[in-house]
Amino acid sequence: MNADDIKALRKELGWTQRDLAEALSLEVSLVRDWETAEQFATKAHCDEMQKLRENPPPKRSKKAKTPMQSLADPALWTLVRKLLAHGALRAACEKLAAEYDDPLDNERAG
Repeated sequence: MNADDIKALRKELGWTQRDLAEALSLEVSLVRDWETAEQFATKAHCDEMQKLRENPPPKRSKKAKTPMQSLADPALWTLVRKLLAHGALRAACEKLAAEYDDPLDNERAG
C-alpha cells in the first residue's frame, strides 16, 4: 500500500489518522509518515489494512461524549427522572448501577 492507498482507506472508513493508528495499535506519527511517504507500511500492516477494507468496522459517531459531557446533557436527566419515578425501575437501576464505577470517582482521581 502506498501513501495514497492509505489515505483512501481512511476516507472509505471515515477515520482520522489517529483512528487508523488506534485500530492498528500504532503511534499516529507512523500513520502520518506513511501518508507523506516518509516511511512505508510493513507487509503485516498492509495486510491488516486490507482486512479493514474488506471487512470494515461499523460506522461510529464522530466524537463520543465523555462521561462528564453525558452527565451535562439535559435529555439524560429527563430520562433519569422518568426511570426513577417508578419504584420497580428504580430498584432495578440501583442494582445495575452498583456493578459499575462512578465516573465522578475517575474524574477526581485523574
